[in-house]
Amino acid sequence: MIYSVVARMPQFLKSRVLLKGSTFYVSSELRGDMVLESYVGLLRKQGLEGIRFCSPEDFDNLMLQQGSGDAVPANAVQGQALKLLRQAYEAGASDIHISWLATHGNIRMRRMGMLEETGQQLGGESAITLIRAIYQSMTEAGSPQFFPTQRQEGRIVRREFLPPTVYSVRVHTEPLECANGQGVLMTLRLLYDKMQIRGTLKERLVALGYTENAYSKIEQLTKRGGLILVAGATGHGKSTLLRHVMEAQAHETPERSFLSIEDPPEYPMQRVSQVLVGNDNEQRGRAYQLAIAGAMRSDPDVLMIGEVRYPEAAAAALDAALTGHTVWSSIHAGSALGIVDRLFSLLNAANVSDPVDTLCTPGVLAGLVYQRLLPMLCPHCCLNIKDALQDDQGKAKLLVPVLQRTRRLGVPLHMVRVRGRGCSLCHKTGIKRMVVASEVVITDAPLLGYFRNRDMCSAMTYWNQKNKGDSLLSQALRLIGEGLLDPWDAENRLGMSLDDNGDFVLDQHCSGI
Repeated sequence: MIYSVVARMPQFLKSRVLLKGSTFYVSSELRGDMVLESYVGLLRKQGLEGIRFCSPEDFDNLMLQQGSGDAVPANAVQGQALKLLRQAYEAGASDIHISWLATHGNIRMRRMGMLEETGQQLGGESAITLIRAIYQSMTEAGSPQFFPTQRQEGRIVRREFLPPTVYSVRVHTEPLECANGQGVLMTLRLLYDKMQIRGTLKERLVALGYTENAYSKIEQLTKRGGLILVAGATGHGKSTLLRHVMEAQAHETPERSFLSIEDPPEYPMQRVSQVLVGNDNEQRGRAYQLAIAGAMRSDPDVLMIGEVRYPEAAAAALDAALTGHTVWSSIHAGSALGIVDRLFSLLNAANVSDPVDTLCTPGVLAGLVYQRLLPMLCPHCCLNIKDALQDDQGKAKLLVPVLQRTRRLGVPLHMVRVRGRGCSLCHKTGIKRMVVASEVVITDAPLLGYFRNRDMCSAMTYWNQKNKGDSLLSQALRLIGEGLLDPWDAENRLGMSLDDNGDFVLDQHCSGI
């Protein structure tokens, strides 16, 4: 009966409690939580004797010792899925891609931002059976049945299915058309719960790789009211930034109320009340709108919206900002200033009256953040230019034009290093870790004036002058010049050329290196 009570707990509680033997362990950030207290009362009625609170770090260690993925598989296919999740966790992968292409299937994993082949080839029937088993027997979703011709979403949240320190797994299926007929792509994103980075907001941002200019501006934004939007490609740390901003503020200013609205909550956040948005695909925009409206009646000081994707959510976020609240959210856009055009588009779709004038009113649109994650080279296996050009002629053809652009910008080529073949210390990736390159825009009257007039060229010129050239590109060039970032990787991760001007040839003998 005790186990049945634990099973009924909401996910934010289940992820931070552990029943081990006769002792009920609880992470200390839940101390005083009224929902927890109600369940503890039920547990005591069922005969529970010992309850022990421990620090978040000690609780994480307990979870590691406990292990996971300990579920007894219902069948061989589910066992294959559990093994796959464990494999991804041990490799440090962020995503698993399972493809069914009618006659065959394959499995790939994303590590350090790069998709890698696992070498696991599947027959067509085996691939679709694996996808169906994951969705129907392990995933909590709006529909309990898997449909290959429909786009479906859900989460794996049962603790027995999850590797240690993985909070949940986000599941998405996408129908495919292929030469041999119908196909499906299933993407599994592992959301890791264990967060080594703690402390003040500055300490967290420095550890994540933000420049002094960037983290000082983000700190300024935490002291402003209005709407602050974070953009970047998928998997480039938007949710991580929002989590650290909310957690750090909640710890530093406990007298304020912090509330998040997510679909669903990706990570547990200490001292932040997390609201779940419904999973009805057809009504998701409306669900966001209702959740935001409800949150405003809950007396928050700072509100986080997981993503402004729908017109209804954009309109509701704007309403919240107009009331003077600080609202943090993520949005899909291709640049910092591109966020403005994207927001205008969403507000127009929501039939907001005079969205441009409203958004450009001082105190409404407070800040814009755009970021990318860049792969730092493994110092043990990276190569200098001469060795790289001699080592792999195939890569040499790709490197030469990038090196031309690098030298034009004044980076000494003898300092440049490129990714090697990988070693045991970097798990054959050639990459040590990922760091952030970011652009942070704090709005002011001149900038809002340019936005109001839809003069983005002048806005860009003004911001570059005010920002003293601290851009994504300048940060990447600094890392390249320090031998920490492969210039070819930089261009691919930033989605831009290092230099589009000038035209000369790097000679084949690497003169000047």
